[in-house]
Amino acid sequence: MYKHIITLGAAFMLIFAAGCQSQESSSGERKAEPAKTEQSVQDEQGQAEQPAKEESPDQGTAKEEEPAKEEQDQAETEPADENAGTETEEPDQGDTGEEQPAQEETHYVSPFEMRDEISIGLTKEEAESVLQNTQPSEVTTEDGSKAFRYDYMPADGYKPAAADPDVEGIKAGKMEAQVFIYYTPENTVERFTIYHKTDDGKVIEYRDEGNGEGTESLIN
Repeated sequence: MYKHIITLGAAFMLIFAAGCQSQESSSGERKAEPAKTEQSVQDEQGQAEQPAKEESPDQGTAKEEEPAKEEQDQAETEPADENAGTETEEPDQGDTGEEQPAQEETHYVSPFEMRDEISIGLTKEEAESVLQNTQPSEVTTEDGSKAFRYDYMPADGYKPAAADPDVEGIKAGKMEAQVFIYYTPENTVERFTIYHKTDDGKVIEYRDEGNGEGTESLIN
């Protein structure tokens, strides 16, 4: 009887021990499974990250493309060149934009016209307006009178040597005519004498003594 009880107790102990061992192995397997799961998750994450690493060259390309965008923005912000696409207009050399001073017209009268232009009673100013192209100078003539001598249309550098008429200078063409005018104290023409050359090279004296009637004489 006791032997059966002991045998049953031993068998019960063996069964209990086997059950406990089975529970421990099951628990160990359950504990190992989460670790394996975490490792699998890491592997899956690693595999998922690999494509992102492959895309890194695209990120570099994107960075390289950014300066181009900045240049485009800079080109848009910079002011347009006003001279671009326009032709430079050069001023016309013929038209300087400045009005050239009008040249004064030379008032010319021939020695024969002087006989009519100069008359007794004209003011000194009126007489000299006829004789514009002259070198006037006050001289004392042979009779001691004061007169103004006008060398009409003189050559460059011409200077008469005396107060007397320069007949030789007129013949040589150093001037076109020589006029002597005597003025009154009121500066009006009292009398005058004109010396000039004829077409044949001779010198003529035209004299108006104040009566309005001129006389002409050939000197030589």
